[in-house]
Amino acid sequence: MAAPLDQPVRLARAILRIGALAMAGWTVLALGCLLAALVLLPLTAAVPVCVVLAAAAAAPVWRFHRIVPPGSSTIPVEGGTQSELHLIVRQISSALGVPTPSAVELSPDCDAWLEPRAGGPVLVIGTPFLWWLRVSELRGLLAPVIAGLEAAHDPAVVRARRMVRRLDVAEHRGCPPWPRGVLAQVAQLCRNRAEGMERLIAAQASQRARIVEPAGRVYAHEQVGLVAAGWDRLLSRLARPAWEAGYAPNTLNAGLVAALVELGERDRVGVGLADRLSERPACDLLDEPGLVDRAVSETVPEVFADRADRRPLEWGRYTALVAEPGLRRAAAAAPDHPLIAKTRALLHLPTPSGVGDPGHDAGDGELPAGLRAVLQCGLVDLGHAEFALDWLDGVVLRDRAGLTVPVDELVHALVDSADFAPLRDWLSYASRL
Repeated sequence: MAAPLDQPVRLARAILRIGALAMAGWTVLALGCLLAALVLLPLTAAVPVCVVLAAAAAAPVWRFHRIVPPGSSTIPVEGGTQSELHLIVRQISSALGVPTPSAVELSPDCDAWLEPRAGGPVLVIGTPFLWWLRVSELRGLLAPVIAGLEAAHDPAVVRARRMVRRLDVAEHRGCPPWPRGVLAQVAQLCRNRAEGMERLIAAQASQRARIVEPAGRVYAHEQVGLVAAGWDRLLSRLARPAWEAGYAPNTLNAGLVAALVELGERDRVGVGLADRLSERPACDLLDEPGLVDRAVSETVPEVFADRADRRPLEWGRYTALVAEPGLRRAAAAAPDHPLIAKTRALLHLPTPSGVGDPGHDAGDGELPAGLRAVLQCGLVDLGHAEFALDWLDGVVLRDRAGLTVPVDELVHALVDSADFAPLRDWLSYASRL
């Protein structure tokens, strides 16, 4: 029976052969040019030409081997190798009979992977998983990743992966005087084999990992999609508006937990939610979960929006510093439209001077957005509601009874049929609270 890594190693060697053949072809071409220069040119002209050709031949090879693919934005685990998370990782490695990763680091991505480093493969864990999964679920999720450490230490696999990463960077940035078309063909040939190699490694790692937390692994896979969807919603509806306003929420992982708990309670997607929340969360394996959440949250704007140097923001100040100023600017800039003018009159709001143009036709999205902002700010100014933070829906209004104001329904009635009856009814209800 063939050893587990035989097939992946064969593909890794095929990748290395393609790279070696490409380098050899370039070397033969360069030697041919040098010989032609020596034969066809006088000696006094051939020498400087040969020097130039030799430099042009060697430079791209030197640059290619100097390429350092960009690493992920990560932070080390607090507590070093003495943390409980490191202990869990060592236990899984021992159970699977594979080397231990050289380090454990955390990332804001919804993923877990092995990242090659100079000192050996590093295990990178996405903090959204740490904050939502339970300890047994995290063990089940990490087992197949850690099982890949055997392949990650094989010299042929390591060199093949490095070759593919360098080719990706070289294809993107260019590596003159290598023709981009030829470089793209070599990269694609290597990628095709690399995809097959990685599939085989993943399948073998998954098979090997079955002995570690089989039940936890099943539960973890049930939660992975939910975590990714919740994280994306949190970033798009709450974090991104804050980034655009110059702020960065500093406990995003805690916000994710609040959002997923709210989702489970609201839509009943989490059967037995209370039972699983009573189990120990995986973030408890960290020495200082709160500090780690803040440290990871600082990296999120740079990772997901290329926005650095944002001011830290506590969730409790979100509505005052991000939501309300943005909505008031939108309300002041709302288009001059009869629906908006009538809404202002109904709410006893003055029309901002210098805003709008009687001849301006509001776009399909401009009118509803402006109307929504005018309505929200007007209801707050009347004292009927206040801005509040909803983990799933972003910024909402709460009436004096603590209930969510049906802003969407009111806006739809106005935009779709110019029906002011729902708004009048709600104002009548709010005045009685």
